[in-house]
Amino acid sequence: MLSVFSYGGIMTGNGESHKQMNFPVINVTEIPSPSFMRLAAEIEKGLMYLASPHSSGGKVSKRIAVKRAAATVDLTIKLLDAGIWTFSPIAYGISFESRGHKRNNKWWMRRDFEYFKHCDILGVHCLPDWEDSPGVQKEVEWALIHNKKIYLLEDDADIED
Repeated sequence: MLSVFSYGGIMTGNGESHKQMNFPVINVTEIPSPSFMRLAAEIEKGLMYLASPHSSGGKVSKRIAVKRAAATVDLTIKLLDAGIWTFSPIAYGISFESRGHKRNNKWWMRRDFEYFKHCDILGVHCLPDWEDSPGVQKEVEWALIHNKKIYLLEDDADIED
């Protein structure tokens, strides 16, 4: 069953507020599922940018950030295995961090936007408190401004502290 999530207004870079938006919710716990098949048909041979909360601007513990990253890597490979071409800035970035290459959020967001421009849709990994992630909020803003379809991806990832 496909459900829809209503998203309250956010401010864009030009100061305009986006009105309430309805984004389809796709359950990716079981692939394939009817809602997943809709996503697969929608994207066909395109590319998905996977937005996911990570550190939430330092508002979550390191332990939660690590669990979020692991859940995002797991979802990324699950999508890739199912034939959904996916770019995940979290999966990409944690490999650099693990090698000691630390960069600030501004540095990462600049690079993420370059990848985002080449993607066809935005998938939002709906981990707990994803709505409070400044990075995810910015990525949703990008999708709204650039008229890209947005899908909310729910799974059963366990990231409790």
